[in-house]
Amino acid sequence: MAKQQHVFQTEVKEILDLMIHSLYSQREIFMRELVSNASDALDKLRYEALTNTDWKLNGAEIRINTDKDQKTISISDTGIGMSFDEVQENIGTIAHSGTKDFLKNAKNIKESPELIGQFGVGFYSSFMVADKVTLHTQKAGTSEGVLWESTGDGNYSIDSVPRAQGHGTTITLHLKETNTTEDKPQDFTDEWTIKSLIKKYSDFIEFPVKMKTVNEVPELDDEGKPIEGKTKKEESDDTLNSQKALWLKSPSEITPEEHKEFYSHVAHDWAEPLKTIHFKAEGMQEFTSLLYIPSNVPFNYFHRGSEFGPELYVKRVFIMKDCQDLIAPYLRFVKGVVDSSDLSLNVSREILQQDHQAQGIKKALVNKILKELKTTLEKDRESYVKFWNNFGSTFKEGIATDSENKEKIEKISMFYSTNSDELTTLQEYVDRMKEGQKDIYMLTGDDLDHLKTSPYLEKLKEKGYEVLLLTDHVDEWVAESLTKFADKNIVSITKENLDLDTEEDKKKSEEELKENETKYSALKDIIKKALDSDVQDVKLSNRLTNTPVCLVQASNAPSARMEKLMESMGQKPPKSKRILEINPKHPVIEKMLASEKETQSDWAEILYNQALLNEGSPLKNPHEFSEKISKLMMN
Repeated sequence: MAKQQHVFQTEVKEILDLMIHSLYSQREIFMRELVSNASDALDKLRYEALTNTDWKLNGAEIRINTDKDQKTISISDTGIGMSFDEVQENIGTIAHSGTKDFLKNAKNIKESPELIGQFGVGFYSSFMVADKVTLHTQKAGTSEGVLWESTGDGNYSIDSVPRAQGHGTTITLHLKETNTTEDKPQDFTDEWTIKSLIKKYSDFIEFPVKMKTVNEVPELDDEGKPIEGKTKKEESDDTLNSQKALWLKSPSEITPEEHKEFYSHVAHDWAEPLKTIHFKAEGMQEFTSLLYIPSNVPFNYFHRGSEFGPELYVKRVFIMKDCQDLIAPYLRFVKGVVDSSDLSLNVSREILQQDHQAQGIKKALVNKILKELKTTLEKDRESYVKFWNNFGSTFKEGIATDSENKEKIEKISMFYSTNSDELTTLQEYVDRMKEGQKDIYMLTGDDLDHLKTSPYLEKLKEKGYEVLLLTDHVDEWVAESLTKFADKNIVSITKENLDLDTEEDKKKSEEELKENETKYSALKDIIKKALDSDVQDVKLSNRLTNTPVCLVQASNAPSARMEKLMESMGQKPPKSKRILEINPKHPVIEKMLASEKETQSDWAEILYNQALLNEGSPLKNPHEFSEKISKLMMN
């Protein structure tokens, strides 16, 4: 058959123009695409060889050759190869392989060239680095080779030429001049560059990726000793990829040393992982995951905008790092690899967000991680406490964000409390509840030691009721979703109308309450008038025993700490007035009752500022507060 000349379709010309003139960043992905295609060809031959005894998989490999003088790089495989018609269909004509979609997304592709393969045009990424591409292929079981060639100028040639190596495919790229305008120009004929790209994108390809390298080695004398100052060049055939898809091995076959080495590779952490989770799903979905929970908090873990998520492979081919769409944000401490058999090799982040298979993988991973954490809590509490101290503030975000798994997360969440210095679970709290205690009580704040001495605890300590102490920066937000556990309401003890008394206690105090309301009615009015700009109301308190006053929030109002949290995030919520509760049994309130009205107003402001200090809030005017204290001391 004579050599044929063809003109690319208009749409294909547009693709080539985009590849040649518009895409400069991440040009290295051509290596991923071509090696992936070679691996697929070997996979197809292996599959066909199961039923076709004439097709052998002997010597299955991918080989890379470079020529610095000629400025070429070739990627060869011993795979299934293509016939003349298949070359025409798969390479000569690609309109039905996603060309239109590719052009519609041209703007996005310019910004993210890694999306190229998504549209089935990965082969044409060759023109990002080459001004001429030659493809020589031969279908297994035939003796007819096909030679395809193009300079990307809108034309290509195709000819029947036997391939000397037999079945398989060789793609040769005639490289463009290095683009010196790039920050880090890459020489794709450089051995180190090739090795690093294979390590980055194809390290766990099942088939060996080989390249001949030339090394300087010392010359040896007759006794086999190196001769000082004399070297010679020696060629070696190096395998560039490890072929160690550790996640595909049986868990029982993997040594701790292998786990540590692999964890170091994916997490860039030289410590031992705290927890290993090896999970293989079969059936409706097929994927394998090898995940790790770090034993230490990464240095950039709390940096805003930090990337997270496992590395994604499809059939052992690396697709992307930090695949956030496969893990819940509250599990962002998890490191590792997910290898899917169902996802497209050219899946992108945009597709993952909508892909039902990806969402199914995410659901399965989250369930598995939660199950493993629950087992760790039950069987190795020491390790779990270490995990919690490192990542608990992140993990508990799931209470507010993952309604499907909210109950599971609550059961394995831990908290400090007034019971002891040890962390406790909600179930352990419930198991210790005093007879007659109706609710689970909690108190949020910035400092554990400060919370332990809070006046809000006074009545609860008197009754022997345990209180959860929450100090993480997310707790105020999480607490809004943490409302019930084991049919018990979870109540903030800084809210108004805190109900601590039994029905019997309420009956005993009703008469006393009536007397106090009458006794302190005028004083309450004076205090409210003096603090009109700061408080919503003044009420008698039944939660205080040793402190004269405290501030509580109305039932539906945000706490002072929540307002501060919102301000730290750049929001400016309207300041809500709170309720000042006074302790009618406290000597200061008794003395205040007998004072002059002017003095009562000064005392009201002093007591209000004391309440702010007790809850950890700043004073509006510290100088004025100090002056009023000094004035009071002189009287």
